[in-house]
Amino acid sequence: MVKILLILGLIGAGLAYYFYNRNSAESAEVAMVKRGTAVAGVYGTVNVEPVNQVVVRTRHYGQITNLSVKEGHQVKAGQLLIEVTDDSFQRQLDANASALEHAQTRQSMGAPSTPLLRNKEIEVEKLKKLLAANNIAPIEYDKANNELASLRELVQNETLNLNLQVDNLTREREAIRSKLGQLQIFSPLDGVVLNLFCHLGEFVPPQAELCRIGSSANQIVAQINEEDVGYLKPGMKAQIRLYAHQDKDLVGTLKEVLPQAENQIYRVVFTLDNPPETLLPGMTGEMNIIIKEHQNVLTLPSRGIRRGNIAYVIKDGIVRQLSVKTGFRTLEKTEILSGLAEGDVVILSNQDLYPEGTRVRSVIMKEQ
Repeated sequence: MVKILLILGLIGAGLAYYFYNRNSAESAEVAMVKRGTAVAGVYGTVNVEPVNQVVVRTRHYGQITNLSVKEGHQVKAGQLLIEVTDDSFQRQLDANASALEHAQTRQSMGAPSTPLLRNKEIEVEKLKKLLAANNIAPIEYDKANNELASLRELVQNETLNLNLQVDNLTREREAIRSKLGQLQIFSPLDGVVLNLFCHLGEFVPPQAELCRIGSSANQIVAQINEEDVGYLKPGMKAQIRLYAHQDKDLVGTLKEVLPQAENQIYRVVFTLDNPPETLLPGMTGEMNIIIKEHQNVLTLPSRGIRRGNIAYVIKDGIVRQLSVKTGFRTLEKTEILSGLAEGDVVILSNQDLYPEGTRVRSVIMKEQ
C-alpha cells in the first residue's frame, strides 16, 4: 500500500511539473510603464522607390534573339538591352529596294510621252512658218498647237507621277528601316534593371512589357492618411526606420506631397539626409513627423502595444492580456490613457509566444 501511494505521489508530482512547465516561459523582454513626454506624430508606412522609372516595351511583333541584361544590371542611357527579330521587315526592305531601283530607272529615262512631245513641237514650228506664208489654213495650226499643249500637260503629269513613285518608295524604305531599328531596344535612362519580363527565344507581341528600369537614385515614398496630410509642409524632418536597417534611425526631409489621393491615402516623398549604403527599391518601413507634445503622462515603448491596442502584462509572474486606450504615438513611444498603470511590466517582443496565463520565470528589462 505504501508503495502504491509513493508511486501515485511521484506520478502526481511529474504531472504537476509537466503542466507547470508546459504553460511557462523561460524569460521575456519587457519594459515598465513610466511617466514622461508623449509626442504626436504623423505616422505612415514607407517604400523605397526609384526617383524615375520606366517600363520598356516592344514596338512590333517578333522573336527575342538577343537579351543582354539581367535583373540588377546597371545600364546607361542608349545601351542596347534587347534585340527582336522579324524577318518580314527584311523581306519588305528587299522588295522595296527592287521597286525603288526600277522607279529610279524609269525616272532617269524621263516621261514616256517625251518623244511625242518633241515631234509635235517640230511639227508645230513647221506649221507656224507655213501659216506665216499663207500656205495652210489657220485652223490646221490651231489644231496642232492644241495637241502640243495637251502633250506638254501629259508629259508634266507623267514626270510628276514618276517623281511621286520614287518619293513614295524612298519614304517607304525609310519607314521600314525605322521599324527595323525599333527592333533594337535601348535603355531610355541611366539606372538599374528592376524587373525582367521576357526570355531569350520568346515571341512577343507589340506593346509587350520587356523590363522595368529605375534610376540609380532612390527616394522614400510614404503613405499618409488624409486626415494627417494637412499638418505636412515641405522641409519638415521625419524619423524613418526601414525594416532592412532596423538598427539605424534615418532622418528624411519632406520633399513634396503628391496631389492625387487613392482611397484617402496620399503619397508623400522624402529624401534621406544620410542614406545607408544599401538602399534598394522595394524596401519598406515606417516614418513619423513630430507635431505636438504631452508632458508628464504615462508612456510605453510602442512595441508593447499590439494590433487592437492589446498589451501583454506580467502580474505576479503570469501573463495577462489587457485592452489599452492610447493617445499620442510615434515609432518609439506611445501615450497610455487607460488600461495600464505606472509600474506595470509589459512584454515588448514575440508576444505570440506568451498566451494568456503563461508563467514567465524571468524578465529582461529594456532601458528606456
